[in-house]
Amino acid sequence: MILAISGAAAATLFTACSPANIQSQLRASDANSNMMTRCEEVDMRSNSEMLGIFKKYDGWRMIYISEYTTENKFGTSGSVCFEKPNN
Repeated sequence: MILAISGAAAATLFTACSPANIQSQLRASDANSNMMTRCEEVDMRSNSEMLGIFKKYDGWRMIYISEYTTENKFGTSGSVCFEKPNN
């Protein structure tokens, strides 16, 4: 039992794991069924990557954003969804 607990503690220490913080927001979508929806994963630590995603979807409406990070800020990943009328 003590070996199992110390092994789990060592694994946590060496992998820099910590509890995750997850935040998300869902905005109202258009009731129009003729909408295109696209979602992208983005590294929230990279300003250039975020700007590239937002530039790619310029003119689209952001309907969902979710951020996943750990307390030690080892990594921050996000998901963003956009929609626009299907022309």
